[in-house]
Amino acid sequence: MIQRNGPTRRTMLMGLALAAPVVAAGCGTSHDAPSASRSPAPPDSGHDTTIMIIRHGEKPGSGDPGFDEAGKQDKKSLTRRGWERAHALPALFAAGAAGANGAPASGSSALPRPAALYAAADQGPHAGAHRMRQTVTPLGAALHLPVNTDFAEGEEKELAAAALAATAPVLICWEHSRIPPIVDALGASRAAGVPKVWPDRFDLVWVFTRRAGVWTFRSAPEHLLTGDAP
Repeated sequence: MIQRNGPTRRTMLMGLALAAPVVAAGCGTSHDAPSASRSPAPPDSGHDTTIMIIRHGEKPGSGDPGFDEAGKQDKKSLTRRGWERAHALPALFAAGAAGANGAPASGSSALPRPAALYAAADQGPHAGAHRMRQTVTPLGAALHLPVNTDFAEGEEKELAAAALAATAPVLICWEHSRIPPIVDALGASRAAGVPKVWPDRFDLVWVFTRRAGVWTFRSAPEHLLTGDAP
């Protein structure tokens, strides 16, 4: 009788069968196994809105003083022409009709009627000049809207966040050198045609419109006073 040294064929088969689940389990937890890919969710581009920005009315210069509401000379207030512009603004905005989310009526180039007004703070520790508030005060009275002066020059990011959350259309009156930071904070600086700086003019309205997450821009002349540029 021949004696076999080592495992029998039956023993080997049983060993392989017992090891198979262990190998399979190991494959299921391998860090090298490919995982299902998931495309990142697109960022929230926000609701549709229209935000308009104007510079304050004319300011004092050589031989052209500013005057406060009482007629007293004040270098932080509007000139006589600046006050004329302020009192003419309702003719530009008050009659405007807005469609959904503040957009002008279809096919119209008219400026929409604002539903919210902002001007730079002129009271408190960070107060600037009075010209921004003075410029839109007559418009606020004509529209029966308060002028929000919660934000000071230098708080353009906070202002932009509030304007984006406000009921559209929104009108902002600001100091011209600080308008580009507002545009940046809105996320609208890459819209086609946006100038890098505000031109040396008091008679413009910058109109920013966001639709389906995309900003568009146009610059509208006011044509309110004699001598305004075409």
